[in-house]
Amino acid sequence: MLFRHWVWCLLVLGLCATSVAGEVQGEKNPADVWSPYTLFRKPPRPATMVVPGFLWVEAEDFADYGDWRLDTQFVQQMGSAYLIAAGVGQPIGDAATEVQLARTGRYRVWVRAKNWIRDHAPGRFGVSVNGVRSSQVFGAADTEAWIWESAGEFDLVSGAVKLTLHDLTGYFGRCDALLLTSDLAYVPPADLKRLQQERSRLSGVPWEPAAEGEFDVVVVGAGAAGCCAAIASARLGARTALIQNRPVLGGNASDELGVGICGASVSHPNARESGIMEEVGRHKAYFQQQRMSEGFRMVAEEEPLLRIFYNRHVIAATMHDPQRIAAVTAVDTLSGQQSEFRGRMFIDGTGDGWVGYYAGAQYRLGRESREEFGEDLAPPQTDAITMSGCIMGNYTVSFRARPAGRPVPYTPPPWAAKLPPAEQFGRRIDHVSWGNWWLEHAGDIDDLWDPEQARDELIKISFGYWDFIKNCWPEREQASDHVLAFVPYMNAKRETRRLEGDYLFKQQDAQNGTVFPDRISYGGWPLDVHHERGIFSGAEGPFHCNPHVPIYTIPYRILYSVNIENLLFAGRHVSTTHIGLGSLRVQGTLSTLGQAAGTAAALCLRSGQTPRELGQKQIGQLQQTLLKHDQYIPELQNEDPDDLARAAKVTASSTTSVETFTRDQVRHREAHPLNMPRAVMLPRGVHERLQSIFLLLASERTEPVEVTVHVREAAEPGDFSSRQDLTTASAQAAPGRLAWVRFPIDCAVQQPYVWFWLPKTEGVSWRLMQAAPPASCRAYGGDARPEWTVVRGQHYACVTDPPTAIACDYRPENVINGVARIVGTTTNMWASDPAQSLPQWIELALPQPAQVNTVYLTFDTDMNTRFHAEPLVPQCVKDYRLEYHDGGQWRELAKVADNYQRRRVHRFPAVEAHRLRVTVEATGGAKSARIFEIRAYHEAQ
Repeated sequence: MLFRHWVWCLLVLGLCATSVAGEVQGEKNPADVWSPYTLFRKPPRPATMVVPGFLWVEAEDFADYGDWRLDTQFVQQMGSAYLIAAGVGQPIGDAATEVQLARTGRYRVWVRAKNWIRDHAPGRFGVSVNGVRSSQVFGAADTEAWIWESAGEFDLVSGAVKLTLHDLTGYFGRCDALLLTSDLAYVPPADLKRLQQERSRLSGVPWEPAAEGEFDVVVVGAGAAGCCAAIASARLGARTALIQNRPVLGGNASDELGVGICGASVSHPNARESGIMEEVGRHKAYFQQQRMSEGFRMVAEEEPLLRIFYNRHVIAATMHDPQRIAAVTAVDTLSGQQSEFRGRMFIDGTGDGWVGYYAGAQYRLGRESREEFGEDLAPPQTDAITMSGCIMGNYTVSFRARPAGRPVPYTPPPWAAKLPPAEQFGRRIDHVSWGNWWLEHAGDIDDLWDPEQARDELIKISFGYWDFIKNCWPEREQASDHVLAFVPYMNAKRETRRLEGDYLFKQQDAQNGTVFPDRISYGGWPLDVHHERGIFSGAEGPFHCNPHVPIYTIPYRILYSVNIENLLFAGRHVSTTHIGLGSLRVQGTLSTLGQAAGTAAALCLRSGQTPRELGQKQIGQLQQTLLKHDQYIPELQNEDPDDLARAAKVTASSTTSVETFTRDQVRHREAHPLNMPRAVMLPRGVHERLQSIFLLLASERTEPVEVTVHVREAAEPGDFSSRQDLTTASAQAAPGRLAWVRFPIDCAVQQPYVWFWLPKTEGVSWRLMQAAPPASCRAYGGDARPEWTVVRGQHYACVTDPPTAIACDYRPENVINGVARIVGTTTNMWASDPAQSLPQWIELALPQPAQVNTVYLTFDTDMNTRFHAEPLVPQCVKDYRLEYHDGGQWRELAKVADNYQRRRVHRFPAVEAHRLRVTVEATGGAKSARIFEIRAYHEAQ
């Protein structure tokens, strides 16, 4: 169930942003960024005869791509971008362009192409010159290497010459470049380095790197971790370069791929990651964006010290000495132009650890043995196995199918992967319109050094899986009228190289909930390590292991290199074992590691220390700076001596001591069918007797159906072990509708938690709800299995009569207690009395008048929900005023309308404040004003 939800969060949008090489400034409002949809393409560059008798034409420079697509993933391995004919078995539309030929004569036309499966040649295509079709078929050579093939000789007249690529198969043909030469004896080089030099000579693209400037911090890779690192360092005053090899920000979480922002909230209440990732996620939700790229762009481009360089792939590092990086060299993936970025601190956010590799950093690749670190989940022997990625894009993972309105047979291509038979498939199929996260290649495929082959293996698996769905699956009738519509070609990698730090995060650190003294973040995703044979594991299922873990902390020592003094890293390539990576690798967790790395880089520059020295001498400063910027670190609280609010006396217009959960607060979500027993647990609250419960059920039946609820109790949250019913009650679900169903239970509950379960009931489903009382959770399986499977952070829609009422501490003083989120049953916030109408205020009286120029406010954006989905969270403060008292009267510092962010920072010319006051005039719908934290500073501007 956990991973069904993970697949739901993978539904993604294909690339919908025009990209320009180089530095990009914000030009669009977030509300209209998706209109109109535009195609990722290279800015056109007219082909010219730089060397007499030679005309080099990049396929990506074609004026009309037709239905071909631009692929820049493998520039490092094969030399440039190329066009790919990404189809589903029917030839796609031609790509065409016109070039200007300087002189009349006989020309040989060379085409650089690839046969991606030698024995089958699936990606065949033809080439026409001025409408004359070459007899040569490309993509059919007796090798899987990129090679030059001759299209023959053509008599051409000076002036316009039309070149056309004709896809012949619809199966991922690919073309890199065409070369027209009057030197009929000339043969283009095959060696990659010589090819790049020849491309420079014949195309006029300079070979020598251009200087891009000097930076304090150079961040390479703009995934979730890299973006957060760059934003964090820039906010702390470091001149920062963010180098990204894609046309948008976000990496695996971008609009190109769309991996969801998963993290500790999958298994733990109130555990969603805060800080920069929460800020980005709130933008994404408010502006109804499908994925994170626009949110990252909006936040990044607000930073004056941050420059973003799109479509640049780092290919080398220059060293001051063996322990210090001086610069990195990047190639523009569209133009081929190289550039150099000089810096003082470097952060590797590439995911593959390329900056570390080029600098000579120590690293690991593959799986550690069980003996090496005592990890009982590790294999007996060390090997080079890594987890596979998934191909993603255009709202889907692996493929997209659509109904055709009639039965449609399917014959797979002969090269489609042969998957295990249905009786040994080892996976449950819940849908036929898109794929699943477990459509993975075997772990011995090399994602690092041969990523194109790794991607191609996933393409084979997609077609093989569709063959399985259509022709082998016992429930194939569900897909009988579906046709394959799209197969992605972008690979969202899970694991390759991991760089070594002063510490290696291990299985035991996660399972034991270790609290490190140098902790800078936390995790809670399971130790989710996928099977080493991928989809071919068959009956063994998709996991190598997947045990749940408690909330654990993450040490700073895994974020900097053990042997390169000015290198930090953030991403799936941090210092961890293969098993430890199973929990660390998800996007929400990695984003916090990025924020920590960027913060550390800036602090290193301020103090003149290396990352190691910072951790040894000033770890407290790093931790306090992270807390100040809304990064949660378990068992640490605000101890910032510069925070004037810590010594204030706090009062408020009202407060509440009880949290009541009623039907009005239910925001329902998707439904789960009662195809097995399902349960929900709530805190009992102050009421020791319940009269009724109401469950939100939907029936597809044509007649009323009786449903029976079983009521049980528990001493601990998440404990579904009781086999003793307090009572049972039955009620009827109305046919063909969604409705609240009342069950009269009238029973006493002595334990602090009560849970309700429904047996398997055909044709009836139970809705989930977005929020629930603290410590609520759901479970499934139950009496049909040895034990219930508990899913924390999710809840089936359920309310009680009398309503659940929880005694809670919402005192005004909580806003300065040093913790800015709910932890366990401790609220750590002020909430006004919901019975008293807004506006409501909270006031901080300073011990003595003080100069104040900055106030940090932290609101409630419901960190209990897993994802950034709601545009405006009901609990969030929407409209408010910030004022100060000058000893005589109140004066306004800021008035904000339509806030949707958790964290707001107000900076203003310094004032002498006796008191500070926040007046909440409106929320997103909640009746209480809710504030986690107020900080006040006199900061250097």
